[in-house]
Amino acid sequence: MLKPLIPLFMALSLASWCHAQDDVVLIDSAAQQPLLTPLDRQFIVARLAQLDLSECQTRILRERPRIVYRQLSLPHRGQPLHISVAADVMRTLNMVIYIQNGKEWREFYDCRRDTLLPALAIIATAQIDTKALGQEEIGSNVIRQEVLARHSQLSSHEPSKLMARTDSDDINSLYLDFTLSSKHPLFASASPLVRVQEVAADVLENFIPGDEEYLMQLYLAFTGRLSQYVGTRDSSPVVARRLNPSVFYRMWSSDDSWLDLGFAHESNGQHISTPESYERERARYIAKGEDPDFARDAISRGWDYSFIEWRQEWNSKLRSQLSLSHYLQKGPQQGLSEEYYTWEDNGTQLRPRRQYDGVRLKLQYNFNRSRCFLGDSFVCFKELELTQETGYSAMFDNNTTTVEFTADLFGLPIQLWGRTGYNSDLVDYYNYSNSWGLGFELVTP
Repeated sequence: MLKPLIPLFMALSLASWCHAQDDVVLIDSAAQQPLLTPLDRQFIVARLAQLDLSECQTRILRERPRIVYRQLSLPHRGQPLHISVAADVMRTLNMVIYIQNGKEWREFYDCRRDTLLPALAIIATAQIDTKALGQEEIGSNVIRQEVLARHSQLSSHEPSKLMARTDSDDINSLYLDFTLSSKHPLFASASPLVRVQEVAADVLENFIPGDEEYLMQLYLAFTGRLSQYVGTRDSSPVVARRLNPSVFYRMWSSDDSWLDLGFAHESNGQHISTPESYERERARYIAKGEDPDFARDAISRGWDYSFIEWRQEWNSKLRSQLSLSHYLQKGPQQGLSEEYYTWEDNGTQLRPRRQYDGVRLKLQYNFNRSRCFLGDSFVCFKELELTQETGYSAMFDNNTTTVEFTADLFGLPIQLWGRTGYNSDLVDYYNYSNSWGLGFELVTP
């Protein structure tokens, strides 16, 4: 008796399933519809069917939630369900789940995350078909999802490096040198500030020629460089070379193009600032039977500076980065700057930092992964980078050139690095030297 009804039940179930998928609507704050594949829709319907709203906490909303980034709407157990998410929902879980009953909006919160997260990932990362919209440039929603996917948590600022290095103005042996650098967004999920940033980006879009759209974000960053003299100096000391906290606003125009405006403090964390303390430090090294010039490691350097930095990705292979810094004689964090002291080498002429640094141009060429040898992943050329630095006072009198070549060796980012000029470290920023190193460059993807 039931056998003839089985095809009918299957047909009704299939029709209901297809109808549920057709009712899945994803829209963004600009009233555009990010693309959902049939598989995406099928997965979302199946996943959210497991969501039991009775397990969530609930409250009545005074008004319908605004679409900050994207909103998904679909039927759920006989009633329309809406999920409005922020762009960084995967990090912050900043979302509103609600239904509408007449003129009342009821929010559900503290729901099961394991049920929601896979669907949220699709909602946040679905791409917009910009060609269908007649846009050659990537739209702001896609920029936002790409940027926040890589930079909404702790991520690379400058490249982090671990290498064996040598400098002509240091010991005659290799030493370990490591740089750690990261940034983190500030107030990324604070709704009022996010809205202010969106409005500011909209204002800029109206004044800047072209069709590009932008994303603005405030960041806190820190870069630290330290050196360790393993087996070449007594007790294998670790010497702080550079401590560089900064805060800056970044205006993204793509995932690899941006403009930074910021303020930073740079120092080496050392303590010697008088000729008497320097002579005491030299005497200490002499008593230990070591080179008294090691006392230079403890000379204090420090200054505050403001900066502007423009990075542009011209195509898939070529990027440029122009940085301009202005060093302050007296800053809010440092106070009076600590630069060259005439007692260091019995000098008579000051050597301010601005004569040796402040203008930096970096060019980066990215190789195709097809430039590999001995298979697809044994040795692959990654990138070649050339950096030119000079001071903004007496420009081009004191120049520094740096070359970096990075390759993948069994998936490890091996880097060969060389520099000629100034700024080997903050203590010796005014001394000309030649440096080179071999090691690893580590950045977040």
